[in-house]
Amino acid sequence: MSENGPYQPDAAEHVEPDELIVDLRERDLVGPALEKLGIAVTHEDRIEPFDLAKLKLAYPEGLGFEMTIDPVLAELRRRFAARCGGWVPLLGKNRTLSNQFGAYPQTRSQSDFDPSPAERPEGTGAGPSAGRGVRVGILDTKLYRHPDLEGHYETPATGTTFDAPAPDAETPWENGHATFVAGLVLAQAPAATLVVRDVLGPDGRAPVWATVKKLAEFLDDDIHILNLAMGTRAAQDEDGDCPAAVRRAIERLSPHMVIVAAAGNHGEIPGLRNGLTRTAPTWPAALAGVVAVGATQPDGTPAPYSPNLPWVTCTAPGDGLTSTYLPGNVQLRTGQVQEFHGYATWKGTSFATATVSGAIAARTRPGEVTAAGAFHAALAAGDVVKPYAWRDEAVFG
Repeated sequence: MSENGPYQPDAAEHVEPDELIVDLRERDLVGPALEKLGIAVTHEDRIEPFDLAKLKLAYPEGLGFEMTIDPVLAELRRRFAARCGGWVPLLGKNRTLSNQFGAYPQTRSQSDFDPSPAERPEGTGAGPSAGRGVRVGILDTKLYRHPDLEGHYETPATGTTFDAPAPDAETPWENGHATFVAGLVLAQAPAATLVVRDVLGPDGRAPVWATVKKLAEFLDDDIHILNLAMGTRAAQDEDGDCPAAVRRAIERLSPHMVIVAAAGNHGEIPGLRNGLTRTAPTWPAALAGVVAVGATQPDGTPAPYSPNLPWVTCTAPGDGLTSTYLPGNVQLRTGQVQEFHGYATWKGTSFATATVSGAIAARTRPGEVTAAGAFHAALAAGDVVKPYAWRDEAVFG
């Protein structure tokens, strides 16, 4: 039991039981293999920039069999490996990605991570021209049209933003996540342009396929930095690996932009919970080439919930941060309702991630200093972004 109450694990990861993700270029190999298993493809969706296809699967009517993706994957992999000298085409599930602030699975009393009402924050001292000409992509929840953010963002997709809720409405706390993130990026780089797309629902989650589809849209947005305050951690019975579609998306995006992702809030998981431990990698943060961000406390020490793992790239303040948020009545994860006035104090590696994205944007000068160069400059400065040193003796303690 933590100091704030009992450990409250999240539900086991959700997987669409009848959907298979494959490499579009290997579609003609997988189709006949499915036919030999007596499985039909009833619908197909494609993400051409990433060479990915999602196949909806079904058994013939009348058999009475319910589709379950795990045995299908296992059999496909076994057959391809046996016939092709161990080679297996890209085959994956449509898992669920979750907003990393939510710390799924939660490591403390759920209320410990609730936002709390706050006054408008003071400026960070960033010059008004910091980030000029720099475009920061944000994939998150919908964005509340906060007065402090007006004129600073683009929303290519309709329905990405929302107005203040009605006075008698109760808004889920997750709905303010993108708004909080946006404010933190602009606190470091006031002149940057935020390109905001939404995929996370009111519960802070989204299927892998929907997420990857949205990621593909950033290829046309001339993005310098992509902020991903989200991720997934596959349970050990899911092999712990990154979803294949997410890995492909990062491979295709990373040559064009610096990708900054949250390391997760699972650093205090006690033992094994739902197939996860505190050493579980968070994807896409743990992928090579991604700037994986952990959180520090106000005194500069690592936040206890921030994972202590060798793939964490850097840290930034993640505790007690104040930023733009929702107005009105907000339903917290405990079920309690709290009134907010457009600002909140919150914590988590999501918000350390937004701070790092802003610090990179502040040092990027298109045509002169690349975002990658700006990241190294931010690390060298050490004022906001700090290199992470893995404390290996503590991992299994």
